[in-house]
Amino acid sequence: MYYFANKGLFIRQISNGRYTIEDVFGTCLLPFQSTEGELDTVTEKIANVKKLVPVGITSEFPDLSDFKWSELEYLYIAHIDYGFLNSLIGDKERDRYQSIIGLFPVGYLDCGYGDGSKDVLEHIHRNFQEFCEDEGFPIQDRDLALFLTTNQVKRICNDIMSLMNRSISSFADILRCQRTCIAKSHKAIEQLNSKEIIHHGHDSYQAASAVTSLVISLCSSLDLSAKLVQFINAVDGTNLAYKPARDKQYHEIRKIKPKMLSENVIKGIHRLQELNRAIPEIIQLRNDLIHSTSALELEKIYVGIGTDEINELPLYYSAQYARDCLESGQPVRFLGRDYFVENKQDIEMKALSWINCVFEYHLKVGEYIHKHLQGF
Repeated sequence: MYYFANKGLFIRQISNGRYTIEDVFGTCLLPFQSTEGELDTVTEKIANVKKLVPVGITSEFPDLSDFKWSELEYLYIAHIDYGFLNSLIGDKERDRYQSIIGLFPVGYLDCGYGDGSKDVLEHIHRNFQEFCEDEGFPIQDRDLALFLTTNQVKRICNDIMSLMNRSISSFADILRCQRTCIAKSHKAIEQLNSKEIIHHGHDSYQAASAVTSLVISLCSSLDLSAKLVQFINAVDGTNLAYKPARDKQYHEIRKIKPKMLSENVIKGIHRLQELNRAIPEIIQLRNDLIHSTSALELEKIYVGIGTDEINELPLYYSAQYARDCLESGQPVRFLGRDYFVENKQDIEMKALSWINCVFEYHLKVGEYIHKHLQGF
């Protein structure tokens, strides 16, 4: 296996139980022994680095198993929308509904998703509603409301998946950009007779942009999760009528009163949020990236060789730091500044922990919803 490590380095498995650490130019340390479970401990002791993800994450069709992608697909692609449908109709009505599903205009699925226009979709909907009012037409008003309601749930679930995918892609961009910074600026270290320089340029800007995209994608997925919970909870199965889903923010889950979803489900999600320490930090960073100069601070990437950053080893490295934060998730602030890096937490490590944290949240929320819908 071949892994990305923090500091712009790599960890390569040479054979069973033997590894080496190398830089972007292929310069390697002497091989060392380690088990997979102890690898982080060993590499941190040797070079102050840890394993991140396999290098294959940057391929065209990456293996996302490290991010529990299949578990997320199981809930948000294969089961929540079907469980929601089954909670609204019985077996006989379900069989009839499945027999007419192909009669709904394709415009309901296409228009408003990047194709067509609002006027086109409105025209399709208005004309199809007239058909549904005809008692001889196989699709009636309740069928249309059922289709639009379940399709809204499916769309929100798909959007959550897309945003999580984008966050992983942004993480891969961070890893690529840091290594490009090393490749483009390592000669300046020799020219300046120094061991470390600060890289400012297109590639460091791209790395900061990738962090921004990652954070915004994660936060948007959390807001969509709140939107999904609110929409499902508000549906009245006995008097079904389609109502567009309202935008919700992550913290507004606390305001939702149990209706279709049980009190246990809502309280369970409340507890998830109360116990989570990382998500408030991500949300605050999103706010500061948009409204302050935090993005400019992220553009600073250190490139060096042989310093205490990697225990003075002869490998070229990069260092881009996440900001210091309090336990509340608020950044350490002083004199109007909000980006201090005394703790020197590498942004790659921090970003990976954020992604994994949000994945776990979506999985637990999805499990709560799916289990509840199975009870109908």
